[in-house]
Amino acid sequence: MRILVLHNRYRVGGGEDVVAAAEAALMRARGHEVTLIEVDNHAIRGTIGAARAAIGTAYNPSRRRWIAREVRRIRAEVVHVHNFFPLLSPAVLDGAADAGAAVVHTLHNYRTICAGATMLRNGAVCEQCLDGSRWAAVRHRCYRGSLPGTLAVAAMQQTAQSLNLWDRPGRQLIALSRFARDKLAQGGLPAARISVKPNFIDLPDTLRRKARSGVVFAGRLGAEKGASVLIEAARLLPDIDFTLIGDGPEAPRLRALAPGNARFAGALPREQVRAAIAGARLLAVPSLWYEGLPMTLLEAYAAGTPVVASRIGALAEWVEDDATGILVEPGDASALAAAIRRAWDYPETTQAMGDAARVRAETLFSPGAAGMALEAIYGRALAEIGRG
Repeated sequence: MRILVLHNRYRVGGGEDVVAAAEAALMRARGHEVTLIEVDNHAIRGTIGAARAAIGTAYNPSRRRWIAREVRRIRAEVVHVHNFFPLLSPAVLDGAADAGAAVVHTLHNYRTICAGATMLRNGAVCEQCLDGSRWAAVRHRCYRGSLPGTLAVAAMQQTAQSLNLWDRPGRQLIALSRFARDKLAQGGLPAARISVKPNFIDLPDTLRRKARSGVVFAGRLGAEKGASVLIEAARLLPDIDFTLIGDGPEAPRLRALAPGNARFAGALPREQVRAAIAGARLLAVPSLWYEGLPMTLLEAYAAGTPVVASRIGALAEWVEDDATGILVEPGDASALAAAIRRAWDYPETTQAMGDAARVRAETLFSPGAAGMALEAIYGRALAEIGRG
């Protein structure tokens, strides 16, 4: 099978970038011909560059023609889109189809139904745009507090909806969890075309450690990730060391608020992040939003590191309470601190949770399971256009 993987990288690297590259490599290793094409938001420079990107966000005809040429050039049978925002636009879905390819789109977040992509506003879950109208987001300036930016995203959503871009023969969508599938369908995407396929993780035994210390957080330091809640919990647990890995808009404020037992490591290469998670007694995932499937969660499971996570969205689906980790109410620093203390004071129970997490990774999140699932999804898309 000839596969073209298409991805718009963010300015600050994250899980979507990792997954796009990893799935391309996975399918190549399974014997398919894979081409990875990426564009990067660092290409947006200055006011003029931002204006051009905003104008093209809703539907960029030049990108439609461009991807059609690329599909023909490499004779791709399937185009797998990970992120098209903002430089590619949903026009690439039509461009791939113009050249005769089946189209698969992984919905890593809620951008297709929520301008902010997180369904979080003012620190609380917001589902106001799930009724089919996206214009409430404009009133609240949900895209980075910007009226022009939010208008551009809302226009993109309305254009995709009016052109019925999601519900056409040869198009398949991927959600990372049952929870995400149901929310996306509630927001107007065709449920029958959405398959649930979680991300995957390689499973080397070298990650499993006996000597472990501290609690690790790894992720974007943005309001949606709940790092401020973890800082409050750390203040309640002065005898436990906390390490926060990552960077983002909340970093300066969090550093100013942090107690002495909370250390900021900044953004690190992925292998260093994995090593830090493997060497921790716990991974904290205190998210406030409907998290998709964080790669850090899979990295913890692969290393046999138990997780203390918010009971929200897909986290409650993938973390089994008192089995592979502990679930707490989102935003409750006292509950988070109590869960960490309980795990800390009963190391044998915590180790058993880590062992169960590793088994979960081997069962649900292995490369083999992901490869077979992707091939099945590609096959369904191809069959619909008579190329299966």
